[in-house]
Amino acid sequence: MKLIDKIKPGVLDALEDTKIKYGSSYRTIIASLTSVKDYRELTIDQINTIHCFLPQKYKPHSDIGWMYGDNILDKKYRL
Repeated sequence: MKLIDKIKPGVLDALEDTKIKYGSSYRTIIASLTSVKDYRELTIDQINTIHCFLPQKYKPHSDIGWMYGDNILDKKYRL
């Protein structure tokens, strides 16, 4: 199972909203999410790109959120 399958549906919907205005960034984010199986396999640059385009309600509120991706992962896939 790829990481993109573990992401909250609302997060994917929010990223979909950036598709028209920021097409290249959207494709990069989707490629990142489909290229790995777990959040921990993402690079810091990939995580920063993803979080840059997220609405405020999906951004992490603590350092732990950045580290483990709890803000974007579906509940059953969180550590």
